Amino acid sequence: MTSRRLMLFGACAAALPLPALAQANRPVVAGGSVLPATNVVDSLAQAGGFNSFLEYARQAGAIETLRGPGPFTLFALPDPAVELVPIALREDMMPSTGGSNQQRQQGDIVRLQAFVNMHIVEGRYTVADFAERRVNLRTRNGNTLEVFSPAGGAVQIRVIGDSGFGVGGANGYPNPAMLAGPQILATNGTVMPVNQPLIM
Repeated sequence: MTSRRLMLFGACAAALPLPALAQANRPVVAGGSVLPATNVVDSLAQAGGFNSFLEYARQAGAIETLRGPGPFTLFALPDPAVELVPIALREDMMPSTGGSNQQRQQGDIVRLQAFVNMHIVEGRYTVADFAERRVNLRTRNGNTLEVFSPAGGAVQIRVIGDSGFGVGGANGYPNPAMLAGPQILATNGTVMPVNQPLIM
């Protein structure tokens, strides 16, 4: 009798699709969403469309940190939003093979790290945390972000303080950044795509 039960259980398990078996061991968060089995970096890579931002994070040395235990909330820039970074700032931050200026060739690592860290907050936050209230978050630069979601509106993100290290040489945008897509839940935090850079 026992062997029959074991055979029946094995047959039922084999009939389940692999994703269902994998999801059975994953934690479930509020709203019934299954938490992916990847960190914020790999979740971003799997989502696609964030190649430039991931390259900035790699050049800044932030990839291993973001693969760590966290938790982190990452306000990530889709590729079109990276194009909104002022071109002079992009050229200063990233390594370049053109020109004779040695600093330009190597890239300004201090400004690049400041730029990437302006988009990283320690702690896991989701859209629900900002519903109809203003929340101040401290970036890894030490700057303050005000995040707010009005009733029935999209999440808005604004840099409100210059107490931390800024990117320098670039003015912030007059309008707040907005959530540019659905949040991505990861094992060590949350990714929130935003429609424009967070700079000051």
